[in-house]
Amino acid sequence: MGQESFRSDGQQKELKVARLKPVWWGVINVALAAIILLIEPDSIGDAVDEYSYAVFSQTVGAPLYPASRVDDIGVILLDDESLAGLKSSWPAVYGLHAKVLRKLLTAKPKALFIDFTFRDRRAAAPQGVLADEWMPELYVHDDSLTMLVSTLQMYQMMDIPVYLQAGALNFYQHHAVLSELAPYVTLVSGWGDLRGQADIRALSYQLAPELRNAGRVANLQDDDLPLCDDAVMRRTGNGNLLGCDVSGITAAATTIYQHFCSGKERAKSIRRGWNCDQALIMPPKADKSEWLAWRDDLLVRPMWLSWPDRQADYSAWTKAYDQSGNVIPPYECGPQYSDPNVAKRITGNLATLFGIGARADVNCAPFHTISAEQVYRDTPSAGRWVENFNDRIVMYGQNLQGFQDVVRPPTLDTDIPGVFLHAMALENLLSNGSAYLSDKATYSFWLTADLIEIMTLAIIVFLRFGLAGLARRSFPALPHASNAQDRECNPLEYFGLILANKLSMFLSMMKFVPKIPKLFRVWSGNRNAEYHWTEQLDLRDRQLARNWFMVVICLLDLVLSVAIVTFGAIVLELSVLSIAPVNWLAVIGLGMLSYIPFVRSLFAQDNELAEGAEHDRHENSAEAIEKSATV
Repeated sequence: MGQESFRSDGQQKELKVARLKPVWWGVINVALAAIILLIEPDSIGDAVDEYSYAVFSQTVGAPLYPASRVDDIGVILLDDESLAGLKSSWPAVYGLHAKVLRKLLTAKPKALFIDFTFRDRRAAAPQGVLADEWMPELYVHDDSLTMLVSTLQMYQMMDIPVYLQAGALNFYQHHAVLSELAPYVTLVSGWGDLRGQADIRALSYQLAPELRNAGRVANLQDDDLPLCDDAVMRRTGNGNLLGCDVSGITAAATTIYQHFCSGKERAKSIRRGWNCDQALIMPPKADKSEWLAWRDDLLVRPMWLSWPDRQADYSAWTKAYDQSGNVIPPYECGPQYSDPNVAKRITGNLATLFGIGARADVNCAPFHTISAEQVYRDTPSAGRWVENFNDRIVMYGQNLQGFQDVVRPPTLDTDIPGVFLHAMALENLLSNGSAYLSDKATYSFWLTADLIEIMTLAIIVFLRFGLAGLARRSFPALPHASNAQDRECNPLEYFGLILANKLSMFLSMMKFVPKIPKLFRVWSGNRNAEYHWTEQLDLRDRQLARNWFMVVICLLDLVLSVAIVTFGAIVLELSVLSIAPVNWLAVIGLGMLSYIPFVRSLFAQDNELAEGAEHDRHENSAEAIEKSATV
């Protein structure tokens, strides 16, 4: 905001720049933040959101999340030690899986999820299978598939649902093995099967199934086309999908949740304390419009996972000992330390974030875990660990070196098998239902994380400049004419002079500290006087006292800003709206855009006012701009 004025003699022209009012700095800051949010590329915005949420989860979110349903889920891992102990190799034969699952069956789990992809035959096809079925020419011979089929039949006879990870559907493959296993299992997608939705940082989970048209022919997709069930395609091995929209199978956590929160299982699940929400139950695919509306709702609110910092507690389990008498843990994963005080954990995490102190490495997932060998060997003989999985949803996966089925949650200091991602997503659903964390509010899709970010930033900025205006009125500076002289200097000399000036001011403020008690006595004795109490101070003491007052205002602004961001992230977003706090770093970063004008407005002197008055008296010019700063 500038305007030109001319002296009366017409010989000199000077440019006057009016000082912006604090409220305009606030408007500019909020408008600039909104523009940045609108034009920033997704590659930058998504990266900032993910990092922001990861830091929040590690420091604050994990200690606050109770993870109340983790004990309803157990995990069995086929690892390198199990392969060696069971005298097997990779790929594990179907019969090995059958033996482990038969041992698990004796514990009577509530459900079983198999996180292995069973793809091709490893022996001749049984009678009744199409003669022209595709067979690989080079393969590891394995004729134990019938043993696995009979094991799954046992689960079906005992009314224990089994969910099998089916892998991505490629149209040149027929998934012959699935055609034999599918009658006894429910096919689900793995966390890496949803075409680019895999998240090795374990921050998100894809709930909605895919919808795609396999024909890839112009004008083929149409609202009138029926939904072809992806699971049926995999069962039958039929790769000809022309003339229909393919409804992909849902992820493991979504499918298991829908099974136990609908039908005859719903009442029992609710009595168990599970949060069964009808909005998450998939409608029949025969009603395509209703199915698409349900899918769109899941796409609009993608899940951000909540990870706890608690670790699995095996203290109540039977202890096992090796030949030397040493205690054998159910699953070796490092120290089991966790302070029960949530406030101490949060404080320690924040201190570690800023490089103060260190915390113990967390290498254990929050779910009880045992190895496939321990299941098969009935470890320990005094009281089998697998018995602890009675009436639990058990997830069976692998942890083998050289495989990429691993995730790295923000709360852990090591990679863990990808099966834990399904377990954590299912726990989030069982605990929260449709109130799982997302970037949009549970009750209103228009209330998004970006909108909360703008609102929080606006509150911080306008409160900041309101505080600045109040501070200037509470402790005004004495208008005085500046006796500084203008001269030219190079940039290096200029910055040197600025640094020397600030250092001199800092030393003067330190010397003024012993006078602060006297300052309070002057304020106490003159606060009700007709004149301003600071007029009792000499000019230099008044300026130093004012500087200290403004420093306190800066600290107060910092405390208020942290309180507003904390309230917005923890109370408003996390607890009330079920919005993942993905924006607190952006709020802090964009809020810093207003911090320099804020500090400038606090420490600016009023000598410009005196210079303007002196100029008016000498020039007596009607064009002189009142209360302006000369550039």
